[in-house]
Amino acid sequence: MVGSLEFCCGKLGSKLILVMGHTKCGAIAGATATYLANKGAEGKAMKSAGSALEGLLIGLSDVAEQANQELGPGVEESKLISHTVRVNVFRSIEFLLTYSEPLRALVKSGNLEIQGGIYHLETGRVEFLGHAPTQAEVLASDFTLPPSVKGLPVRTTTDGPMPSVEAL
Repeated sequence: MVGSLEFCCGKLGSKLILVMGHTKCGAIAGATATYLANKGAEGKAMKSAGSALEGLLIGLSDVAEQANQELGPGVEESKLISHTVRVNVFRSIEFLLTYSEPLRALVKSGNLEIQGGIYHLETGRVEFLGHAPTQAEVLASDFTLPPSVKGLPVRTTTDGPMPSVEAL
């Protein structure tokens, strides 16, 4: 996904990336339920993912935790889920700005806007959220590679072909 955005903005000249969440998001509801289920289990080992879906929900539970911290204790689960959608939109924007040097450079130069929105399934309307609240701070920080890429060998076109056995 990030590579496609870099291509569209860097080569095709797109001026806006709209990161959009939506109401009634099952993944966010599941992640929030996972967070709430594990919330009281501090000091205990968190259940490991038994499937890709469980891994996604466990991975998103920190977004639900941030939303819960922002809203405070005793918040209704439905309100927590709604706020978690918003937090996830901003976290996604932060991810793009943190881990994509080409997108960072375009935003810094004023040639690209990355904004958030929430699509309301009930009405068909889009609520525009604007920039991530932390955008200036993220842009001022040092660029880093995503955790999924750190430590992997990087190949370029000058490396030539790779035998298929080695590619696996």
